[in-house]
Amino acid sequence: MGRKGRKWITETQEFQTTDDPYLPKKYPSGEAICPRCHAVFRDKRWLIDEEFYQEFKDSDLVPKFLCPGCRKAVDRYPMGYLYLSGEFFEKHRDEILRVINNEYERARQNNPLQQIISMYEEDGRTVIETTTENLAQRLGRAVYKAYKGDLTFKWSEGNKLVRVYWQR
Repeated sequence: MGRKGRKWITETQEFQTTDDPYLPKKYPSGEAICPRCHAVFRDKRWLIDEEFYQEFKDSDLVPKFLCPGCRKAVDRYPMGYLYLSGEFFEKHRDEILRVINNEYERARQNNPLQQIISMYEEDGRTVIETTTENLAQRLGRAVYKAYKGDLTFKWSEGNKLVRVYWQR
């Protein structure tokens, strides 16, 4: 609330909660592994533990099912888009994609549910689809930090889908 003159001005906002349909309602007790991305479910969260995966990938002791990130990738359910365009991008495409790949690997170490679904060309620009809105923002910021240019974020009404535009 703010005060203007002698009247109080109140602003109300409607908050929309968008539940992610890919997050399970019930989690398994104990551990589980994702056969697609090698993520391990332990202590009610997904993490990267390649040693655990290699040890139990052929065992029947640990259940195997797709993590929410892989389910989104298989169903092509993007929650973030990164659009890369411009003359500078075309000249330095390999370098910029290397920056994106390095940032993606760092992001996966923190949260293996953040994945790149696909990368394709559309209308003279490269489009990268991601499983989370945070990953698209993070990749856009990494490119901006390395090469400057113009970076624009456009969120959906419920802030669950983001389109990030970078060009130079």
